[in-house]
Amino acid sequence: MMLALFMVINFMDKAILGIVAKPLMAELHISPSEFGMIASSFFLLFSISAIGFGFVANRVSSKVLLLVCAGIWGISQFPLAFTASVPLLYFSRILLGAGEGPAYPLALHACYKWFRNDRRNLPSAIIFQGVTVGLLISGPLLTYVLVRWSWHAAFMTLGIASLVWMVLWMLLGAEGHVGSEDKVVGAQQASVHVSYGTLLTDRTFLANMLLYWTTYWIFSVMFTWVPSYLGTVMHYDATATGWMFMLFTAFNIPIVLGGSWLSERMLKRGVASVRARAWLTCAFALAGGVLICVSVYGVQQPLLKVILLAVGCNLPQITFVLSSTIVAEIVPDSQRSGMMSINSALATTGGLVAPALMGKLIQGASTPGIGYDNGFVLAGVLSVIASVIGFCVINPEASKRRFAARSVRRGPVGADPRAVLAD
Repeated sequence: MMLALFMVINFMDKAILGIVAKPLMAELHISPSEFGMIASSFFLLFSISAIGFGFVANRVSSKVLLLVCAGIWGISQFPLAFTASVPLLYFSRILLGAGEGPAYPLALHACYKWFRNDRRNLPSAIIFQGVTVGLLISGPLLTYVLVRWSWHAAFMTLGIASLVWMVLWMLLGAEGHVGSEDKVVGAQQASVHVSYGTLLTDRTFLANMLLYWTTYWIFSVMFTWVPSYLGTVMHYDATATGWMFMLFTAFNIPIVLGGSWLSERMLKRGVASVRARAWLTCAFALAGGVLICVSVYGVQQPLLKVILLAVGCNLPQITFVLSSTIVAEIVPDSQRSGMMSINSALATTGGLVAPALMGKLIQGASTPGIGYDNGFVLAGVLSVIASVIGFCVINPEASKRRFAARSVRRGPVGADPRAVLAD
């Protein structure tokens, strides 16, 4: 629950820029293109930081590293509570990205220390619901603070939230000690190593990461531009936009929890991971991409358009749960944190490109509505393409066999370095 709360704050931090976009852009005279660049700057150090923290987490307590991340969030938010300028916005978002890049993979890594492979889906989904709750409450809560006081006060609220979480985490946080399946397998896995060249060029890892990348493209567009879309194109006022954005993100809860439950149920019934995790993820992403395109070209009624767009943007987000469990399943435990962080770091580069490109599409179109539609359709098409590739390529069982054949056992001096772990 503390990890879920961690993700609540994490994604309120991400969402705030989209929520305060209209008054911020007006006050600082920022164009849509420049705002898109500011939003994308969040991801400048995001991936680098995720990889760095991930490899450190192979040796350092998750409790300590999560505490450091939350501290960075607080430091990055407080300056904007008192003043604002374009350079300060860039500085704040870049620093925040450095602190938030490692957050989700580290939270999952900490969680996996408490649960075996066949029991990781639902705990992962609960942590991911922190993402959903963060986006749900950020709309009405931060909009209320914005309307009641100012957008500066909204940044202050999030800085204080980070400090409160840090105090609670110091009191309640702890490390789990569960291996892959049991103590014997856990000990075996701890001594097994596969070259990173083999891991990074594996087709399951690459196709799985592509799905994650596409989903993050859609997700970053959603939390950066959808609040502005609801106000600019759909003509909702500030308060209504906050509540509509809450509705927009609420679809995520039944989709991710239901999909995670279904996947775990299939695994417990003996269904292979290629179907229970990989194909299920691809099916959700394919349906999401189709619905996004239908919302743009097939529907004119505003509320129905928003609902279809919301469902389409949320369906692929099952990837945030199942993509990480696939990586954790196929790689040795001793390399899990590093590979999960690499997976997240590469995938989230979609967020570096998508908001900036969306801003350029909006500014370059004859009307803002056409620019938004073009950006949404691009996201939908990418989701369809990635899901089709995933159906054809992702196979966790085959990758585990491949890694087992190329692994070496790391043991005490005198141990045979050519020893291979049988799958």
